This record gives sequence, C-alpha cells and structure tokens, in this order.
Amino acid sequence: MNEVEDFYNFESAYYEKIYGFFSDDILFYKSMPCSPPYLELFAGTGRIISKFKDGVGVEINLRMLSSTSNVFNKILGDARYLPVKGGFNTVIIGLNSLLLVPDPEKAQIISEVRRVLNLGGYLLVDVLNGFSLKKGMYEIANLKENGLRIRLRLRPKRVGDTYVLRYRYLISDGEDPHGKDRVVEKSITIYPITLDSLKKMMEERQLRIEKVYGDYDLSPYGRKSEKILVQAIAV
Repeated sequence: MNEVEDFYNFESAYYEKIYGFFSDDILFYKSMPCSPPYLELFAGTGRIISKFKDGVGVEINLRMLSSTSNVFNKILGDARYLPVKGGFNTVIIGLNSLLLVPDPEKAQIISEVRRVLNLGGYLLVDVLNGFSLKKGMYEIANLKENGLRIRLRLRPKRVGDTYVLRYRYLISDGEDPHGKDRVVEKSITIYPITLDSLKKMMEERQLRIEKVYGDYDLSPYGRKSEKILVQAIAV
C-alpha cells in the first residue's frame, strides 16, 4: 500500500464530515462558461461532481467511492489511464488533486484529459500556486456531530521540490472506554507546480489557458496568490 492509498483509505471514513460543507469551489465551477457532459478526475466522494447533472466521476480509491451517499456516475479508475472513451465538454480536476503526482504524471493526465475532451470543451484546474503555503499549523476542521468530534490540523513541510503535508486528527467517537480522543497522524506528499509550468504542459497538449484566477471569488491571479484556478479550452 502506498502513501496516497493509505491516506485516503483512512480519510474516506471522515471526508464528507470534514469537507462536505465546502462549496466555494463548486460555485466557482458553476460560474464558468461550461456545459455538460461533465467529468471529474480524482472525484473522491463526489462532493463536487454530484452537483452537476449526470456528472461522471473517476476515482482510484474504492473506499472513497463506496463511502459516499452522493449521487453521480461512479467509475473506479486511474486518471493517468482514463477508462472512458471521450465526448466530454467539461473536465474538472479539483482541490489540489493534480498535485498528488509528479510532473511527468501530471503531463500524462493532461494528455488523457485532451483525449476525452471535445474540441472547444473546457478543463478547469484548482491547485496551489507553487510553494505558497506558509510555515506553521493550519486548522482544517473542528466539528461536533451526533457524538462524533473531529479536530484536524495540518502542518506543511517543504522537502526539496515537494511538500510533505502532516495531518493530525483528534477523534472522539465513543470507541475509547475512557472517553479519550484518538490521535491519528497521517502524511501525504504533494508536488507543487507554477503557472508557467502548467501553461507549458497544457499548450503542448492543445489546451489553451483562457483565464486564470487567484481565488474562488474570481479575483485576478498574481504571483503572490495562494491558488491557481485555470480555465483552459481544447483547441
């Protein structure tokens, strides 16, 4: 079992509780000039793609797909070798998913996107802007629901050309007879990319970037933006 599989096998049990409320990115996608049919890569529990009619989600982790009640067309598969023929007008790669793989595999995924994307169709990508994360601890979640309490913190550490993201979960779900929180620590490595590198990767695969935003509120991208939100068209 590799690091990514181990991380999402664990987080699948809590993903919807931690992130299910988040909708800023969904509102962003809905504001784009896109049309069905929609395909999401790294779809996870379908938090995003389930909000689009007849959306198709490709996800490699079976536990993520099977742990959700979201309604969408689920396909178990690898974004590097998409198990779909094509005919899509919109492809979404959301919430830093493209950063889970090194650049050669990013390029392979984008090649697959272009294969399945209709001429004039759109690719929407949401990633961190290079190494924009600050040092220190990030509070990701602190929730209570039906006897379950989860507090999640994240500490990023730059290691060469990667970030190691260290997650610390404090979970109280009644399983401990003494009422103590369970402490679970998980790490995952991501491979940041700059806008220039992403643009070159797309242009080499007949995808032209039309617009770039720095946040979900459609604010313009700048070198110091924390995010890169790309709208690219298949040419």
